Amino acid sequence: MREDRASAELAAARQEVLRAEQELTLRKDELRQFEATKEERRDRIYSAVMGQAISRDELDQVLEGVARIDEEGELKADNVALATSKVKEKKKLSEVAHGNFVKASKERVKISEHRSIWMSEEAKEQERRQEIELEDFTSKRNTENRDDD
Repeated sequence: MREDRASAELAAARQEVLRAEQELTLRKDELRQFEATKEERRDRIYSAVMGQAISRDELDQVLEGVARIDEEGELKADNVALATSKVKEKKKLSEVAHGNFVKASKERVKISEHRSIWMSEEAKEQERRQEIELEDFTSKRNTENRDDD
């Protein structure tokens, strides 16, 4: 029963590792896609105002737009870092579950070995009891037969 439970926990832990790795791949793809388009987005903002007279408020908006792009990149990088740490955490949990499974398997093997030893000893004891009973029965019979003579 413990081995079955440990096996189920191991399977669940491995499934969690796969999910975490998929999440990490997704986050890395998002970051890669962001990095590929980051400069183009900045250039569009700058080209919209280049060569034009703009007010201080409009310049602040341009700078804010560029800052948002940079913040988005930091957030995406943080998401990758979080997903990486989650993968590590899930792998550790999976290793613990694997250790528990191995331990439970070894314990089951030990119990099986002991059970076979116990059953063998029980069979020997049962055989010994039967021999004693047979000896008692035959000795009573022999005693009865002598008394009849």
